[in-house]
Parts: sequence; structure tokens; C-alpha cells
Amino acid sequence: MLFFNIKTKLFLVLVLVSIVPIIVVSVSSYRSYTRLVNEQTSYVAATTIQNSVKSIEDILQNIDRISITLLQQSSSATVYNTVSDELRALNQTNDQYEIFITRARLKLIFENILLGYNYINGIYLFTPDGKSISYGNEMKLDYSPLQDEWYIGTIHLKGGLYIGEVGSKPYMIGAKPSIGFSRALYDPNSNEFLGVFMIDGSMDLFSGLNQNPAPGLSNIYVANGQGGIIYESASKKAGGVLPSLLQKQLGSMSGSLQQFNDAGNLTVIQRVPSNDWSVIASISVDKLYQEYGISQKLVIYVAASCGIIFLLVSFFLSNFITKPIIRLAKIMRKNKAQRLVPIQADASRVDEIGILYHEFDKMIRDIDTHIRESYQNRILSMDSQMKALEAQINSHFLYNTLESINSIAEIEEVESIVVMTKALGDMFRYSIKTDSELVAAEEDLQHVDNYMAIQQIRYADKIAFHKNIDPHILGLRMLKLLLQPLVENAIYHGLENKRGKGSITINGWLEEERILLQVIDDGVGMTNQQLEELRKLLSEPPEFVSIGQRSRQSIGIKNVHSRIVLYYGLEYGLDAQSVKNEGTTITISIPANRTIGG
Repeated sequence: MLFFNIKTKLFLVLVLVSIVPIIVVSVSSYRSYTRLVNEQTSYVAATTIQNSVKSIEDILQNIDRISITLLQQSSSATVYNTVSDELRALNQTNDQYEIFITRARLKLIFENILLGYNYINGIYLFTPDGKSISYGNEMKLDYSPLQDEWYIGTIHLKGGLYIGEVGSKPYMIGAKPSIGFSRALYDPNSNEFLGVFMIDGSMDLFSGLNQNPAPGLSNIYVANGQGGIIYESASKKAGGVLPSLLQKQLGSMSGSLQQFNDAGNLTVIQRVPSNDWSVIASISVDKLYQEYGISQKLVIYVAASCGIIFLLVSFFLSNFITKPIIRLAKIMRKNKAQRLVPIQADASRVDEIGILYHEFDKMIRDIDTHIRESYQNRILSMDSQMKALEAQINSHFLYNTLESINSIAEIEEVESIVVMTKALGDMFRYSIKTDSELVAAEEDLQHVDNYMAIQQIRYADKIAFHKNIDPHILGLRMLKLLLQPLVENAIYHGLENKRGKGSITINGWLEEERILLQVIDDGVGMTNQQLEELRKLLSEPPEFVSIGQRSRQSIGIKNVHSRIVLYYGLEYGLDAQSVKNEGTTITISIPANRTIGG
């Protein structure tokens, strides 16, 4: 493969990242646009149908509520109180005059219903023997419903709402297409059958279906469960059956709302909750896309224009961008030969290229500084190791010397020297252990025993030493050299200036996953001011000084507290309690979750 310089490569990349995306974006934009049209059409159709279903459901609920509450409504009569009373009386007479009077007494109730709902053509009451009272559109005088399908179906539902077929009623005078709703009425107290109540609804029931989401491209139907058309928005008529495709889709419904995309048509179907009706919107997607065909040509023109512009821009950009990069590459190659020599960044450039020059120069200087500091740190580390080795050699020399003195004291049979040198030797051996910062609590207590053996020889019987240690903590791990500095502090600050004898007691126990150790003396104690100063000192964070120097509190209470805080955390450390001329108690708190071998 032939070598291409960076300018050619960048030009090809710019062409690829401009022309290819234009093609992809153009195709995807057109597809997204058509998909958006489809989605918006689906959304509008679904929303329209949902609103239509809600409107139909509200109307059906109103009709259902009217027929249910009818019997409890009061008439204008002075003898009878409710419609059920009027129906009961009507069943007991064949007098046309009485029927006329009953109709007059119920007139107000039914006229209010007619005036309140514009989609009701008429209201009718039928007694069990076929007598009737009508309001609104008049029925034929000799009409008896007892053998009609709708009447038999209503009786069969035993109080349920019966919805009839859409069409012109032959028993109506001047009948127009309508739909009947009927319910059998029963006495609420005795459950006696009182008659049948029927409402003749006009086609205005379906006025909400006239809000067509795509006029001229779609049609909205109301159909029953058998595929019969109850209402069609295009012709505003009823009758007939749905097309075979819509019948198939209606039969495959698996929920209350579903969409279908078949044979270039978008179909949205939603069932009416209270019966077997369904509202169907059928939209021709192919015809819909033809309306927006100009969009495809517009996308092609825009894509071609953008492609030519990006070719020209790619050429000039590749030339403009690569010049400073090639220059920087030459500088970097030269710099490598000259071993990390900083370059002078171009201060006039504030773009990414200028930043690249500046950061490269900064990187060279930082690398040089890092190398120098790395050598310095290595020298300091070696110096520290040498000092630590020197201190360890001195400690071993002193320990070996003490062993020699102890051997001579045993030969000369000077017991006090034997005890002191043996204890001091053990203390030095314990202090120079370097395998771990953690030791068994038993070892730190033994270190205190060695220290007190020396001090009791010095002070004779002036100082008594006692230990009360829970055996369970002896095997637990802790930082070494925590107790001995506190015992030493108790002797020199508490007991040395006390008249008469004194004592030091060490208590140790476990409490809530903590090791608590107390160093108690009955010495001179501290004043409240001294105690507050000590507590303030303990509350201050640990301080680090420069290499080769020591803080004045490096040994003693402050040092012990700082070591505990640095190793275990701020929730652990020392607590001081003291009463003047009575003594001092120092409490150590450390975690108990570290065991030997664990």
C-alpha cells in the first residue's frame, strides 16, 4: 500500500466523515420523517378514538344511570311518590283516562330528561301487558312490543341494559335511523316486574366520531362484536359489515387498544368497555406518504449541495491543520536527539494546536523536573535507610554490651545488677524488633514488667506495681510501646514528687469490640487547668517535622496518642482523668479485631 502523508490522510478522513454522514443522515432523516408522520398519525388516531370511546362510554353511562335511577324519582302526584308507584298503579288499570293522567304526572320527569340530552329522540314506558306511555317521538297507537326481539332480549337480561340494533324503527311515526336502549324495571322492595323502560337514541350519539384525524385518507367505524357496522363517519350511516381485513384485525384483538399495519393501511382499534362495541380508525398510509413526496426530492437536493461544500472545506482544512502538526513532529524528532530540551511555544496560537505546543513544552519540563526529584528522593531514602541501620547497629551494640555486664554480674553474684541488666536487655530486644508494628498485648505488658523491675530497684519499696488484665486480651494484637511511655510518665510526673509510697495499676478488659487499657497512679495528680491543657494537646492533629528533627512531644502521652490515631483512626486514642493530690488515670482505647496469626 502506498504511503500517504498526513495531509492526504486527513483529506480522505474529512471526506469520509462528511459525505458518508450526509448520505446516512439524508436517508435516515427521510425515514425518520416518514416514521414521525406515521407515529403522529397513529397518536392522533389513537387519541381521537380514545376521546370518541370516552364520549360514547359517557353517553352509555348516562343512559344506564337514567334507567337505573328512574324508579326512585318522585312524580308530581299527591297520592303516589315515585315512578315505581305510578307504574304499579298503571298495571292495575285499563282506563285510558287513568293512563292519560299517569302520563301527565310523569311528564315533568321525562321532559327534563329529553331537554337535558340532545341525543335522545324519545322515552317510552311499557307495562307487562303491552300498554305504553311515550314522550318525544310518537309510536304507532296499535304497537305492542311483547313479541319483538328487543323486548324479549330486555326481559332476558332481568334488569341489565339492552342495546338494540341501529336502524329505522318500524313502530315509530316518521322514524329515522336510531338506536334503542332498554331495561326491565323491578320494584326495589318486592322485586315485582313493573314494565320496560326504553330510550330511543339518535345518531348524534356518535357525533364525536366526526373528528377525523386525516380527512379524505381515513374512515372511522363503530362496529359490534360480529363485525356489523353501527356507525360510519364517511357516510354518517349505519348498516352493513366491516371489510374483511378489518374483521380479521378485530377478531385478533388481544387487548382493549391495538394498532395494526397491514397492506399499506394503519388501523387503530379500541373496545368500548361497557359492551361489545369497538371504535375503528382505518388510515391509508400509502396515500398519506404521497402527500409528502416533495420531501424526498428536497432531502436529495440538500444532500448534494452539502456534499460539494464539504469537499471544498475538507481540502482547505486538511492543508490548514496539518502545517503546524508537521512542524511539531519535526521539533519532537529534533528534541529527542537533543535529550529533553524544552521548546518555545507559539504564544500567538490559542487553539488546540497552540495548547499542544504549550503542553508538549510543559511535559518536557515536568519530565526533567520529575527525573531530578526522583534522584533526590532516592538519595534521601538511602540516607534514611543508612540512619536506621546505624541506629539498629548501635542498639545491638548496647544490647550485647548489657549481656556482657549481666554475665559479669552473675559471676560476681551482684543480683540487682543481674536483674537490671536482664530487664534492660529484654527492653532493648523488644524495642529493636522490626518484623511488624503490631505485637501481642502480652508482649507489651512484659515490656512494662521489665521497665518496672528496673524502677523498683531504683525506688526500692516506694512504688508498688499491680496488674489486672483480662486473659482474653493477652493474645490480641496492638501497637507496641503504648503502655511503657505512660507508666514512665506516671512515675516521673505523678509519683516522684509525692511524699510517701505510691502505686501504679494497669487494668485491661474487652468492651464492645475494643481493648481498653488503664494506667492508674495515685500520685500528685493535675489541676483542672493542667488537665484541660493535656486534653487540648491530645485533640490537636499529629504534626510531622522535617527529616532529622523531632517534636518535643515525640515521646510520652502525645506521641502514644498520635500513633494510635494515625494507625487506627480518630475514634481511638487516649483519654485522661485526674484529680489534684489524688492521682491520674490514662485510658487507652484500640480496636480488638486483630489477633496473632489472624
